[in-house]
Amino acid sequence: MSGAKQIIIHVGLHKTGTTFLQDRVFPALPGVRFVHPLHYAQPSDGPIERLLLDLMFRNAACIDVARHRQRIDAWLAQVREPTVLISSEAIVGWPIENHSNLAVNAEYLARVFPTAKIWLVVRRQDRWVESAYAQLLKAGFSTSIERYLNYRDGRFDRYNVGLYNGPNVDARDLDWDAFDRHYRERWGHDAVLTLPFELFSQASAEFLGRFYAFAEIDPAQRVFPDTSERVNERWSPLAAGVAKLVNKVPMPVKRAIRDRLGREWHPSAVLARALPSSLLPSALGGRTRALSPALGAALLELHRDGNRALGRRIGLDLDAHGY
Repeated sequence: MSGAKQIIIHVGLHKTGTTFLQDRVFPALPGVRFVHPLHYAQPSDGPIERLLLDLMFRNAACIDVARHRQRIDAWLAQVREPTVLISSEAIVGWPIENHSNLAVNAEYLARVFPTAKIWLVVRRQDRWVESAYAQLLKAGFSTSIERYLNYRDGRFDRYNVGLYNGPNVDARDLDWDAFDRHYRERWGHDAVLTLPFELFSQASAEFLGRFYAFAEIDPAQRVFPDTSERVNERWSPLAAGVAKLVNKVPMPVKRAIRDRLGREWHPSAVLARALPSSLLPSALGGRTRALSPALGAALLELHRDGNRALGRRIGLDLDAHGY
């Protein structure tokens, strides 16, 4: 039954404008049923949301895919819109777990939606790392960016399994070329659209236009919102530096305070509201970014060949965006 409707799955990455798209673009598209699975159950959840919750949090071997597909097909049969758009950055995997569930998620979604179209948005690795690291600080963790990248003695080391090592990634696995190839192997070359986040930042109309053409959205129904207003803006270097110190408080204490006062009363959140990032100087040592230039260059060099291969496959010059 899923083949009777056009299914678009926006898989992420995290930190590539997903919140803006989910808030300002997808819900406004006529003729599109937007499904936005969250990381927690809601009374309004339908069968697609319940499938995604299982993929996010259950052992995949214990998921009854056939039953999920039966329920989803029954739901699709009563959906009036010709296109169903599913968007969850968790589909590409959890960043703090090295995106290790990407392949399992793709396998199971391909079983349920074999004719779907996949939309992947990537971001230059150094800028992606900075943004993902800042999000960790917002979430209450305290670690250095070098430890997050497992960078020691001038080289990138493997992913350390388990959060007792702190959230971390294997920098070698921030290989968007491999992500893109994996989705094309599952759904077919023409069923995947991969775009760089930088295109959205620099030419949002072109970025959205490419997506709309791929999703076969009627030109008269396309939405081009004002992108000057930032959604989910990251903290300044100074606010992030404060978070690194504050977040050293044991997690049970932090959670108790957060549950009582709310996230908005985190010292860094208060600082960010009081002084916008554009007005704040850098935190330590005059650095304006969390990632040092040398470490950023090493990360990009690690992925130079893969980024160029990806650019050739998707028909875009990623070198022009600094990849």
